[in-house]
Amino acid sequence: MREIGVCFTLNDRPITVRVDPATNLLDVLRDELGLTGTKRGCDYEGECGACTVLLDGQPIRSCLTPVGKVAGRCVLTIEGLGDSGDLHPLQEAFVETGAVQCGYCTPGMILAAKALLDREPAPTRDQIVEALGGNLCRCTGYTRILMAVELAAARLREDRNLVFVKNQVSSASSPPIGGDTRRADAIDKVTGRARYVEDIVIPGLLHARVLRSPHHHAYLLSLETERAAQAPGVMRVITAADIPGENGLGDYSRNEPVLTPVGDTVKMVGAPVALVVANSPQAAQAGVDAIVARYEPLPHTFDAEEALSDDALPIYEGGNVLTTHRVAHGDLEAAFAESDVVVETRYYAAYLEHAALEREAALGYLDDEGRVTVVAATHEPHWQQGYIASALALDPTRVRVIVPPTGGSFGGKQDPWPLVVTGLITYLVRQPVRLAFSRRESFDASPKRHPYRVDYRIGATRDGQLAGIHVRIDANTGGYDAHGQYIADYAVTASGGPYQWRAVDAYAQSVYTNGPKSGQFRGFGTAQSTFALECTLDELCEALDRDPIEFRLQNVLRQSQISFLGYPVAESLGYAEVLEAIRPRYLAFREEMRAFNASAENGTLRKGLGLAGMWYRFGKSGSLRVEAHAELAEDGHFVVYCSAPDYGQGTNTVMSQLAAETLGVSRAHIELVNADTALTPDSGIQGASRSTYFVGGAVCRAVQNLKQEILATAAELLDCPPADLTLDGTRVVCQRNQVFGDVPSHEQPGFSISLSEVAREFDRMGKSRKVIGLFDVSPAFPEETRPEYFPIFVTGAHLAEVIVDLRTGEVRVTRVVAAHDVGRAVNPVDAMGQIEGAVLMGLGAALMEEVIPGQTTGFGDYYIPTIKSLPDIEVMLVEVPSFHGPFGVKGLGEAAMLPSTPALINAISRAVGVRIRDLPATPERVLGRISESANQQMASQRNG
Repeated sequence: MREIGVCFTLNDRPITVRVDPATNLLDVLRDELGLTGTKRGCDYEGECGACTVLLDGQPIRSCLTPVGKVAGRCVLTIEGLGDSGDLHPLQEAFVETGAVQCGYCTPGMILAAKALLDREPAPTRDQIVEALGGNLCRCTGYTRILMAVELAAARLREDRNLVFVKNQVSSASSPPIGGDTRRADAIDKVTGRARYVEDIVIPGLLHARVLRSPHHHAYLLSLETERAAQAPGVMRVITAADIPGENGLGDYSRNEPVLTPVGDTVKMVGAPVALVVANSPQAAQAGVDAIVARYEPLPHTFDAEEALSDDALPIYEGGNVLTTHRVAHGDLEAAFAESDVVVETRYYAAYLEHAALEREAALGYLDDEGRVTVVAATHEPHWQQGYIASALALDPTRVRVIVPPTGGSFGGKQDPWPLVVTGLITYLVRQPVRLAFSRRESFDASPKRHPYRVDYRIGATRDGQLAGIHVRIDANTGGYDAHGQYIADYAVTASGGPYQWRAVDAYAQSVYTNGPKSGQFRGFGTAQSTFALECTLDELCEALDRDPIEFRLQNVLRQSQISFLGYPVAESLGYAEVLEAIRPRYLAFREEMRAFNASAENGTLRKGLGLAGMWYRFGKSGSLRVEAHAELAEDGHFVVYCSAPDYGQGTNTVMSQLAAETLGVSRAHIELVNADTALTPDSGIQGASRSTYFVGGAVCRAVQNLKQEILATAAELLDCPPADLTLDGTRVVCQRNQVFGDVPSHEQPGFSISLSEVAREFDRMGKSRKVIGLFDVSPAFPEETRPEYFPIFVTGAHLAEVIVDLRTGEVRVTRVVAAHDVGRAVNPVDAMGQIEGAVLMGLGAALMEEVIPGQTTGFGDYYIPTIKSLPDIEVMLVEVPSFHGPFGVKGLGEAAMLPSTPALINAISRAVGVRIRDLPATPERVLGRISESANQQMASQRNG
């Protein structure tokens, strides 16, 4: 390696770095100069845009640029654009419009936009789309990014001499709920200050790499690690024999080992076999390459139907069915006999990759108390604490898990494996270590969304009343459980929707194959069933010649009725309100569609309109008791403690909003401590859109309890009844005799007291300044009488408009209207952003996304929507208050994806006149179905 001094200007300052000139600029910026705002998202292929910087004002992929090529030139990174006191208009606009969610793509997106605005002050929307077309975002759906660039351009045009604008803070008079919508972490993310796992630097940091199976199914015959252990820089080689405790992932994944032992079988490509720890990533990888692993390949299958056949090789001793679930009630035979129309369908949903821009990564070290500490993204740090402790044979108190800023999850980072092995390495080597997946590893080894085969038989009367439903679902859980044990339940639950049924027989099974392990993915097992149900209902509407929206309104489940599951729901249902909200758009779009298709000018283009609804269960199983804590700090501000990890969905902001609203203070007085097992209580799993309802409820109870304690103490100090006391920022004020002359009460001695004085009084009395809050609805719903899962649901509906070219099968999505019952919109800007992102993720599932086992390796062959895919999206927030949630809130984030895909597929199917039943609806598949239908019609005419 030849090192030379490379001189260039970085963020307006001349610098010299001594490196090999062939080293890519990304690594120099991050590893040599500590500018971690520039992100790694792919495998140095330039596929994602997260590493975008400006070179002489032009956007470049720093992962593809040798540092030698920037000699004598000017480089701008996000750190040089603006800071928290003086944000660039683009940074400010990204914050204001809600264009920041997980934030991992944000620096690259902002710099690409800056290059555009520097050369084109008044860009058209098409120019913005073209400029940002190579920068991927998985969270926002791009709508708010587009809004932010347009807003910044407008502000810059007003004053071309304006370089910075002062950071604007929401008015103190803005109510925390609904008014103060700025994200708590947005400034750090737009300035590059947010520190994700790979951005954290610790002295003496070691690096880990994983030896993974190259086979879909094979016996591991032997491992030779001696040469690897002696390789330069290698500190330790770790195999299954080195695990001091359980070689498994507990109740998360039955029979999935942390590391496959010799003599056992690997069940999929990417199954972990050994770990190498070294003083550099390169040395660790060289150690992995030096291990000799011998395998005996076995027959394999990726197909659930093959795995279920009588002659299939058992992947596990107990067979290839992991779990089953069934719901059956009513007389189905009679319901079908009385139906005038019965439709039978079969739908397929493909493997999907989460494709969060931040790859899986974890950092481990021993903290000051000697605890094995793992810093990593996860949905439930306390569960991970338990899994790590079991693997290390330690008491859980000797393990600590901290959740840092996270670059997206969508369920993928609920997998405990990266955290468990990082804890294992830390425990064995007693030094700090980081494990980071490559993008290829993420595609090979991380969980995917379950592929489904769904068979429906649905009957209805001539006047459109639903009668009976029979559904069978095979869910492909891949080579390992990864919570697939629960997928059959979720698959069945979503398969009937928020509709009235006279009779039900629904059955699902989770099936082992040798495909990638399938796990949590946005909507966990419900989006696939919803897709098949809503498309089948659309077929039924066509068979009955019924209007899709009127049909759904006719069959909508009412509050006290028995649901598809055989019992009433326990929360308010806003499905009828959602459908009514979307109806005017449906009627207007329908007329436009008819006019478009009647015009000869459009040639082979056809417009289609599709509608789909959904319900989504966000209720918990087991205990309904959720805990949070609140504390009065010494200086008088409020500290809230909970475990509701924020991986881009905005829980940090929402929890502070709920706390501030309950206390009657601004968010500026709230500090949130979130998701650190050493500091925060176990608030339960933050999947299934539960955070705002359950953890938010506990936060409200905690701060309300603290407020009561504060007012009681202040009442003694002020000699004023607690009922006459209020919180006014940093003081407690007695409202009696509010004004003496012209002096407000909070400035009158004896009529108010500072919260810091109240805190000192707590300490003098020996009274704890921290209290517990419990949100617990179990007294109203005792465990012995309620279903396994608390039956609470959110509902929504999407309307999609597409234009299909009948010659090529190409689909262009033009407009989407998304209506969702959110209960109460705590943060309307974030709520709309979550829905917009879900629309684009559903669009990807509908049109382009599919993991093909053994073929798909990364962003080069797995296509996710770019800003060029963006339709016009209108979001309708319908507010039907919940019965039990704080301030009437419900759930949202995961549920918002469910209607997106079926609405689009229904639109395509209606446009082309033939049903699309396999995902994704690629141009080849659409054209194939058009051709197949045409051939069938020709054959029918000949035979006729």
